[in-house]
Amino acid sequence: MSFQTAATVEKPGGDSPWLTRPQPQSLKDVGVPDIFLANLTLKHTFYLDVFVLGDLVDRLKLPATIVTQLVDYLRKEKYVEVRGPDALRPVANPLSLAHRYALTEGGKRRAGQLLEYDAYVGPAPVSLEDYWHQVQQQSIKLGKVTPSRLQQAFQDLIISPDLLGLLGPAAVSGKPLFLYGPPGNGKTTIALRMGQMWDDAILVPYALYVEGNVIRVFDGITHQPIKDPGLDLGDRRWVKSRRPAVLVGGELTLAMLDLAFNPTLKYYEAPLQLKANNGMFIVDDFGRQQMSPQELLNRWIIPLENRQDFLCLHTGHKFSIPFDQFLVFATNLEPRTLVDDAFLRRIRSKVKVTHVDREQFLEIFKINCRQYQITYDQDAVDYLLETYYDATQRSMDACHPRDLLEQIMDYSNFNQTTPTLSRENLDRACRIYFIY
Repeated sequence: MSFQTAATVEKPGGDSPWLTRPQPQSLKDVGVPDIFLANLTLKHTFYLDVFVLGDLVDRLKLPATIVTQLVDYLRKEKYVEVRGPDALRPVANPLSLAHRYALTEGGKRRAGQLLEYDAYVGPAPVSLEDYWHQVQQQSIKLGKVTPSRLQQAFQDLIISPDLLGLLGPAAVSGKPLFLYGPPGNGKTTIALRMGQMWDDAILVPYALYVEGNVIRVFDGITHQPIKDPGLDLGDRRWVKSRRPAVLVGGELTLAMLDLAFNPTLKYYEAPLQLKANNGMFIVDDFGRQQMSPQELLNRWIIPLENRQDFLCLHTGHKFSIPFDQFLVFATNLEPRTLVDDAFLRRIRSKVKVTHVDREQFLEIFKINCRQYQITYDQDAVDYLLETYYDATQRSMDACHPRDLLEQIMDYSNFNQTTPTLSRENLDRACRIYFIY
């Protein structure tokens, strides 16, 4: 198998390198069996009725020279016939991209049979070998995390310098991080903000080809494409994206970490950890999943050690995929009640996110007042602290200012009044928010 080696190209007008891959120059360079590509092309034509080569180039994400070869094969097999140029749209083109084609009756029958076996109709997939090679080239460990990038990611959050000093080295290591502490103090927010520390680009394939099967990888929700019209991406089967950040909570099940075979469409959806490669995988509310923490941790013992995971097709074929991601566990439960020392040893960094202090609480209150366009009143906040915190020894959580202000806004919206930060409104909000 020959690899289409990725190359770095300087972004015009900047210092950040963009990663790109050269276009495949032949069917062999695509890295996928020729007959699979021909069948995929035929399935595309089934939905196009009458088409031109340019339509297939755009859908398959392959160069016109390769698409021409595939269509020529389909013509020889009498699945496709030439209709000639469109009289309403005469276009001179040396590659005859304006010539129209259509499926023959035999082509329609064959395409229908193929769609019953495998209904994937998308860009041409990349080989598993090429995917391994690319993931290693853009490993999360190669992403640069600096103090300035860390500060920029957390610039509008109130967070102590000591905590930032712990998060930076944890991110540089690329090894798993355990965030724990009382609820409502920003563990999830911190984890998501850490995903903004990397400002470089990675390449994500639309799909993988494994043993005759297609695994769809690119996800428009998980992956954020980077549009750069001034630079040719080369191999269009890969999407230039930001490093992903996959967030799961109590809904996580072991099945979500395996290939999801669609019995109707007959192809696979990549599991979460495959979509998170070269980025972050955040397990929020760890310990509250439907399976026990030990089951989840046992599932990841080998990937954490060897940085590779194993998946299985419905045919029984097992294969390995890269496990290259910054794994973050966030929980408000006591860590030692969830995991044993053997697993904690595999978690490089353990960081406790505790209650905020008085100064931080006030600053958070001011920020939230600006966000909700409510005039900040220091006397009202002092009354809140003395009455509902100092007198009751209640801990100050980072989420309290936002939640109390939203309680005031709900009351004002219901009564059609202007929300104000007054003692009366704070008393009402605290009575309905706190449990005594």
